[in-house]
Amino acid sequence: MNPFDVLTLPPALLRRALDDLHDIAIVARCLTDLEGQVLDRVEQLETLLESVAGSVAPLAGELAAVRRAVAPLKTELDEITATLEPLHHLGPMREGIAPLARNMIEVREAVDELEPMIADLDLKIRDIDPMLEQMRDSVQPIGDLAERLPGGRKRREQG
Repeated sequence: MNPFDVLTLPPALLRRALDDLHDIAIVARCLTDLEGQVLDRVEQLETLLESVAGSVAPLAGELAAVRRAVAPLKTELDEITATLEPLHHLGPMREGIAPLARNMIEVREAVDELEPMIADLDLKIRDIDPMLEQMRDSVQPIGDLAERLPGGRKRREQG
């Protein structure tokens, strides 16, 4: 294309081309500004990433120490699990004991009913004891007399 061919273009087309060229120049200036903003953000992210990497580096050593400290816990947990294994049988045992608990409550209620009777009986026995002592004193002479009777000792030794 000949550079002078531009002079032969219609003015409207030439004007349109210049407007497009102007728009391209504006976009190019905006891209330069955007490029600066993007580069600033990238620098900020790089700085942040460096500080995070610096903070994480010591954690790697600590993580290794934690792993070493936790490793023996698996053995201890296995031992605890083995120790607790017999406890899994408690469920059926409890089911077997539950009816017994009801029976124990019934026995306790029956005993509760007997306690006042036994206490009353104890009071009556205490009342009888002095009477028996009096009777023993009264019967003693009869017992002595019975021993003097012929054959009295034999009956007593046999009885």
